[in-house]
Amino acid sequence: MRERTIALCLIGLLGGCAALSKPESTRFEQTPGGFEFRAIADAAYPEASPGGEAWRMSWLEQRLKDTATCPNGYEITSREPVLLSTGTLGGIYDVYYEGRCTDR
Repeated sequence: MRERTIALCLIGLLGGCAALSKPESTRFEQTPGGFEFRAIADAAYPEASPGGEAWRMSWLEQRLKDTATCPNGYEITSREPVLLSTGTLGGIYDVYYEGRCTDR
């Protein structure tokens, strides 16, 4: 019983960490037929890494869900990283996305 309680607590903590991982610096705007989204890329969420992009897509999908935008799916139509600064751990970027809703 004790192991089950510990396991449930760990699952809850991990879920809470995932919910807190979305940076407050993202920006989301609905547009006619789609959206514009801006997210950061830095050492924790590298611009050119599959892991960093996966995080940004999870933040986007949360925004889409929260706003009921694109309930039948979406397609990214453009992606543009803009270098803001370079530090010892690499570049810091704003990554701009535009997308359109699909009718799947």
